[in-house]
Amino acid sequence: MASDEKPIELPPAQPSAETQAAQPQPTREKTGKETLLDTLIAKRQSILDALKEKNPKVAQARRQIATIIPSLRGKGSSHTLALMREEEKLEFSIATEAYTPKKEKELIKRLREIRAELSKNKEVDAARKKVESERSLLNSLLAEVKSLEAQLSSVRKECDSAYSEVLAERKAAYESRQAERRGRQLEQEHQREERQRRDFEGLRARVKGERKREMDAEMAKYMKDYDDTVSMDEIVVIEKKERKEKKEGDEAQQ
Repeated sequence: MASDEKPIELPPAQPSAETQAAQPQPTREKTGKETLLDTLIAKRQSILDALKEKNPKVAQARRQIATIIPSLRGKGSSHTLALMREEEKLEFSIATEAYTPKKEKELIKRLREIRAELSKNKEVDAARKKVESERSLLNSLLAEVKSLEAQLSSVRKECDSAYSEVLAERKAAYESRQAERRGRQLEQEHQREERQRRDFEGLRARVKGERKREMDAEMAKYMKDYDDTVSMDEIVVIEKKERKEKKEGDEAQQ
């Protein structure tokens, strides 16, 4: 019989530092893989519950058979019990195994022969029928148990597979969040460095501008006292004067 199982406990999704520091958030929506795993776990538990329900019924049927068996003891009891054990095996085998039509026909024929021989003794036959009734119930229960255990084995494998997929999905999601956070941190660092560079360039430009203005102001004071610049009009007058003087000199020599 299948024993009780503890439900699979999944590790919680890894929270980010921001989430840990924040107030409790609403429960996130489950992914498709997580929903499938929940469905499989519920199905597995349903099968286990069904097996739990069958266990006491199987035990009760066996107790009933055990209380009837002593009434079959007496002269020829060994042979009778041997036939009953063979009958039980045949009934269970025919009910649960898949045989070819020919083989199944042979088994049914042998089952009829056993029952015919057992029916010759009325007392034994009455007790046998009681045992047969309980055994039929037991075989039916055992067949159901066998089917449930096969389903349970299949669902366990599906649960294991789905559980592995959920873990892989959560790991990938966690790594993705970590990568995004690292990306944001790098972007923030880049922006901070860019702001610092701009601030420094701006400060350097302001200092350079201030120094230039200070130098211009200082030079302006000297330019007022020692202004030796000549305008274009003055240059024209000087050139005329020089030409006139040169002409007068030439005439004097003649």
